[in-house]
Amino acid sequence: MDQKQALIAKMLKLQHLFEKQQDEISKAIVVKIKQVVDRLAEKRIQGANIEPEVHPVSIFIRDQMWDHDYQLTDEQRDALFDMEEAAQEIAKKFFISFPGISGPL
Repeated sequence: MDQKQALIAKMLKLQHLFEKQQDEISKAIVVKIKQVVDRLAEKRIQGANIEPEVHPVSIFIRDQMWDHDYQLTDEQRDALFDMEEAAQEIAKKFFISFPGISGPL
């Protein structure tokens, strides 16, 4: 799955951006990203299961920002949005539309 590999690459870029900072929040974010990348690298995580693996990373980063008044750099923010968009694009392929429902719940 080429999209899965592209998503992993985006996550690794985000990880690299946080590794440049040595504060505890950045270190925790790096650990969280590494855990998800390791799970995504497994062949049994495919298709519709990819986005639910990635989503907690976004939530974790945003929680850290909120709880600790942590500011992302522009590059980190752009990489985060790029990663989220890639995960959502993969998820969209597996969404079955029903009459009267216009998008994922």
